[in-house]
Amino acid sequence: MTPDFALSLSFDGIALLRRVTGGWAVVDEIALDADDLSGALADLRAQADALEPESGGQVKLVIPNEQIRYLSLPAPAEKAARREAIETALEGATPYAVSDLVYDWSQRGDTLMVAAVARETLDEAQAFTEGHHFEPVAFVAQAAKADFKGEVFFGAAPSWSGPAPARDSAAIRIVPAPAPDTAPPAEAPAAPPVAA
Repeated sequence: MTPDFALSLSFDGIALLRRVTGGWAVVDEIALDADDLSGALADLRAQADALEPESGGQVKLVIPNEQIRYLSLPAPAEKAARREAIETALEGATPYAVSDLVYDWSQRGDTLMVAAVARETLDEAQAFTEGHHFEPVAFVAQAAKADFKGEVFFGAAPSWSGPAPARDSAAIRIVPAPAPDTAPPAEAPAAPPVAA
């Protein structure tokens, strides 16, 4: 299961993204210092519902990169040793115990690329979005190409009870929104001439 909407969270604002051909388009975005943040988020939800009435509130939550610790380390020769190598590298790399982190990894050549986030950060993101009537499906991140290969996928939201969400094959890429259909309506056929 892969949601067609994402909420991109940042320290500047929140953007509602929709899956389109070739990537993701920005539906709308709001600033965190908006005069009526709750009202603005309700408007985002209404826009999602208007586009997809059955599933507009189901979203990936895109965690800000400022909340994520990225690491690169040599990939162990044995795949079975990968997890141990990652957890060893994460010890002391964040203010959190490794048991309090959620992490993902990808591999590029002989390098493991690791992304780790505090579990409490995911819990806070989930509580915030649920408080504004969105339904978090999974947690992801939009990493720089130098930091990670593909989509950073931190797994399903604990509250999600639907089909298991799947990692997208590619990271979120923002593309222009498709142009609305603005073709003029077809002209009515000319009336037949009136017989004299």
